[in-house]
Amino acid sequence: MSNISIDNNSPISIYQQIANQIKTDINKKILTPGDKIPSEKWFVDNLGVARGTVRKAISLLVKEGTLEKVQGKGTFVTKPQISYPFAQELVSYAETMKAKNINFSTQVIEKKIVEPTKEIQRKLKIDKEQKVLYLVRLRSVEDTPAILTFNWISLDKCPEIAKVDFNNVALFAAIEKDAGIKIKYGIRNFSARNLNKKQAKIMELAPNDAALELNQVTFAANDEPIECSDALLRTDQYKVTSILYR
Repeated sequence: MSNISIDNNSPISIYQQIANQIKTDINKKILTPGDKIPSEKWFVDNLGVARGTVRKAISLLVKEGTLEKVQGKGTFVTKPQISYPFAQELVSYAETMKAKNINFSTQVIEKKIVEPTKEIQRKLKIDKEQKVLYLVRLRSVEDTPAILTFNWISLDKCPEIAKVDFNNVALFAAIEKDAGIKIKYGIRNFSARNLNKKQAKIMELAPNDAALELNQVTFAANDEPIECSDALLRTDQYKVTSILYR
């Protein structure tokens, strides 16, 4: 932290001055998301204030969502939880991140051409002989895994899709370019599930940790299904937002 000083003659309360200076350090990126702030004793010793005053300042910032307390570890600068309009808009992860000016990375875990299972045949309205591209990707924000996606794309409709470098190209854009048709809408279902050992390892969580599961079928402008997907979202990274009108 930067050097904090207290003005005893200021009309601003001491606890508010402490809170304000912590927020100033965050805004100036002296403290960044995930950083641990000094202990209560550090503030008491360096500022000559009562422990109760320090606790009041920290509690204020915790209540605001600026800081978070972790039992047995200390108090940390809150990592921003990103809100996504998954419940009301058909937008891809990449489109959402770019719209919010958030830096993210994509890692292709697996990409191969496979025969569709009966479930995928049903969703994409294809036969067993009609192959699909199976794609697994991990999307991360600030090097923290956020979403693990599993996609199945119809090769009948997107014959060149397997050649795309999905580390750098967004899926919806690639589908529209290859198929020569716009994506029109999608049908999504939400549920909760526990991660298996492999999924948990990729997402840097513990086996059986809860995740938000999103299942989707995406339709082209001709109302034909062109892609389906399953996505596992880390609940500490994602907040699903829905605006409802009456």
